[in-house]
Amino acid sequence: MLNNDNNKRSKILHSQLPLVAIIIVAVCVYLAHKFQSSALKDTSVVNGIGNSCNFVNETCEFLIDEKLAIASFSTMPEPEESVTVKLIIPEGKNIESAWIEGVNMYMGKIPVLLDSDGKGKWSGWFMLGSCSEPVMKWQLRLNVEGMDSPSYLYFVTQQ
Repeated sequence: MLNNDNNKRSKILHSQLPLVAIIIVAVCVYLAHKFQSSALKDTSVVNGIGNSCNFVNETCEFLIDEKLAIASFSTMPEPEESVTVKLIIPEGKNIESAWIEGVNMYMGKIPVLLDSDGKGKWSGWFMLGSCSEPVMKWQLRLNVEGMDSPSYLYFVTQQ
């Protein structure tokens, strides 16, 4: 009689096993998606790129002190090419200094020579160095007056 009860329980468990497996996989997928979505909302560096520039017509948006800023490039940044950049930053903010650094490979500090029109619009130029990496990650560091930490804009070049 005990053996018969075990067989019934075993048959019930085996018939429910696919349903349990589907539920477990669905919960894992949901949790992974939720974790990934919450990680992407963070403005810190995520997998080497955070506050990333997704170019749309050589323009991208990023944040300075949780406020929208816009960067427009004359052309897509490429190594050994002069690139003009125009920045629109939040009102009342001034850029003290700016430079570009390599993220995945040390490339030194590449100065970004900026001038202001006094109304939150800045323009200047830079030239990226050549490197051996086929995909290079860069960070534009903006030291903004009155802020304790710099603001960063990340972008990628490909050879």
